[in-house]
Amino acid sequence: MRFDAFILVGGRSSRFGSDKALADLGSMTLAETAARSIERIPGCADVTLVSANETQFTDAEMPRKAIFDKNAGLGAWSGFQTALAASKCEMTFILACDLPLVGRELLENIVTAAARTDAPAVVPRQPDGRLQPLCGIYRTGPVLAAVDARIASEMRLPSLISFVEDIGAAVLEPSEGASPDEFLNVNTREDLEKARRLSS
Repeated sequence: MRFDAFILVGGRSSRFGSDKALADLGSMTLAETAARSIERIPGCADVTLVSANETQFTDAEMPRKAIFDKNAGLGAWSGFQTALAASKCEMTFILACDLPLVGRELLENIVTAAARTDAPAVVPRQPDGRLQPLCGIYRTGPVLAAVDARIASEMRLPSLISFVEDIGAAVLEPSEGASPDEFLNVNTREDLEKARRLSS
């Protein structure tokens, strides 16, 4: 199964203090770490970064080609919609750059699960019980249609977790022995230091 992959790098990073996509995890930035992780998964046709706007990374050297939000100002919904609209494959993998400890096994398991189901999406459940829609694979056409319809019809958008539940996404449950830190979300400098320690 072939899929296009999109790394969301356009978050406001308000708690981090600068664009966290460019933060150094060790030998690579968060953006590069995410791109390299997903491009190694069998079936990955292309990897693209999705930024908030065309000037966000003007002075930065980005590890992959970048596009910017077509419908800015909607938080994660903006990047989600932009990725699906730009995808050229039937399936689209969306991965946030601030989940640097997501491992290859999990990414492969998500793709494998998608090949075995007719569900519109496959998203993992974190050890804390929450779904993680920004590390999931989606059937491009029908999910884009659902996203467009939701954005057009609602003044206040729900969480993406609610959205993936509403469309009937298949859920990949945590594997036995999965690290409780696999879905560590880098929002602060302290989070980054923890990710560095755990990834070294």
